[in-house]
Amino acid sequence: MWVLGRRTVDLHEQPLYLSRMDLRRANLPGARLSNANLRHSNLASAWLVDVDLDASRLVNADLRHAILRGAKLKQADLRGAYLQHADLRCADLSGADLRGANMAGAQLDDTNLADVRSDGTTRWSN
Repeated sequence: MWVLGRRTVDLHEQPLYLSRMDLRRANLPGARLSNANLRHSNLASAWLVDVDLDASRLVNADLRHAILRGAKLKQADLRGAYLQHADLRCADLSGADLRGANMAGAQLDDTNLADVRSDGTTRWSN
């Protein structure tokens, strides 16, 4: 996991392919995972404070109880993602696709939700 957290920014680098990975309880604060493919991955209860997931594909990802405080999720594809009770305080989800996502119980204080895409199947926090 340390390698993911220390990834350098390289414009010619291939996006990370982490689809269907079991990353439960992973500790990745500040990791640079922009453009990563995390479709169907399990990130439940992961520590992802200040992580960069801009433009990442998190379709049907399990992020229940994940700590995503201050995370960058601009333009992220979160269709069908499980975000129940996730801590998204101060996160930037601007332009993210939340169609079909379950956000029940998610902490959204000071979260940037500008231009997010949602539909009738998106379940919002109460």
